[in-house]
Amino acid sequence: MKARQLGEILTHQKKLIKTADKVAWLREHYSTGLGYLLKLAHAEVEWDLPPGSPPFKQDVGPIGLTPSHLMRELRVLYLFVKGGSPISARRREQLFQQLLERLHGDEVSIVLALKDGKFASTYRCTKAVVDEAFPGLLEQPFNLRYLR
Repeated sequence: MKARQLGEILTHQKKLIKTADKVAWLREHYSTGLGYLLKLAHAEVEWDLPPGSPPFKQDVGPIGLTPSHLMRELRVLYLFVKGGSPISARRREQLFQQLLERLHGDEVSIVLALKDGKFASTYRCTKAVVDEAFPGLLEQPFNLRYLR
């Protein structure tokens, strides 16, 4: 079976209605990257970026053929969270814009939902769903830096 991109997994997750289906889908596609993303979505982190979407040129390539993918870019997300890195606000916004330009549209939506605190409602992936799928995952210590 072909490994799915995080954008594919969460976009499909958003369409599921029953909690049991969501739990089964998440368990079937678990990876360290998905675990990190779910922890980041439900952690008490404050993003150091202005609200909304910055201006950027969306890559129109199909998923898997864009310059990068979210799994690879997880390692730089700490740069955009308060206390993550001591860079200037202008540089942080520039890097965020460049990140969005490298990702597929589905993955851009995920990053923007994370940033604006709308991940749980947009992707129907509440703490209860995550706890049922992966008991204890959200209680583990959270490190902003994605260490694979």
